[in-house]
Amino acid sequence: MKIAPITYSDEIQDMIKRLHQLDECFSEAEVIDYISKLEKIDVMDMYINQYKNKVTSPVIYEAIAQAFKFHLEQVPVLTKDKIGTFEIPPSTNLETCNCFPSQMILDLYLAHHHHHVTGADVRTMINHYFGMNLAGIDGLGRTRISLYSKGQWLVKDEKDLFVIHTGTKDIDVKIYGTNYFMQRTGSKDIPAELQYSLINMGYSYNPELDAYYFSNPSGLTVSNAFKGKTIDAIIEVTNALYKSI
Repeated sequence: MKIAPITYSDEIQDMIKRLHQLDECFSEAEVIDYISKLEKIDVMDMYINQYKNKVTSPVIYEAIAQAFKFHLEQVPVLTKDKIGTFEIPPSTNLETCNCFPSQMILDLYLAHHHHHVTGADVRTMINHYFGMNLAGIDGLGRTRISLYSKGQWLVKDEKDLFVIHTGTKDIDVKIYGTNYFMQRTGSKDIPAELQYSLINMGYSYNPELDAYYFSNPSGLTVSNAFKGKTIDAIIEVTNALYKSI
């Protein structure tokens, strides 16, 4: 049986074994296989739920780093709009704070909710303020699409076929094939079917970038709906043309 590698720390593995009661009845291979197949958002939830009414910004940072392998500290704040009953005080200056802007947002949000939040609450807040759909990112790992966003790789596997590369504030997007795609197909050009779909969405080929490129003419962050259409277009072509590679 081929076993997927585990990238979680020993602490996280021990937590999963305890919470899911993976006792001596399971072989080591079965435990590794079980843990490797867990959804990343489930691992995130387990980590946060350990802290109950004492969730802090370092807890959230660590939960995301452990589950998703990227650093929320480095992600810019995209909006100051109200979410639910929480509103950033007008006097808040993210540019002059002595911490990461994301930490100031997290600390204010957590204090407002008396440090009692669920993983789902945190994901909704992160999507709102930082434009990061963690559930969507989790699902992206099964699509053979690499995602580079907010200055770091959020999803990446050596056998991914295409890259979605967004700018720092998600204003622009470029799409191109991976080295693996070029090695297996013998072409650096993405397939005509995908080119056609992207052009219909507003992308155009940029020879300087050697990629299909879109920049939001409004200067605002591209919408989740636009990101979703881009992902769907890539998945459709991947399933139709590249299942065997």
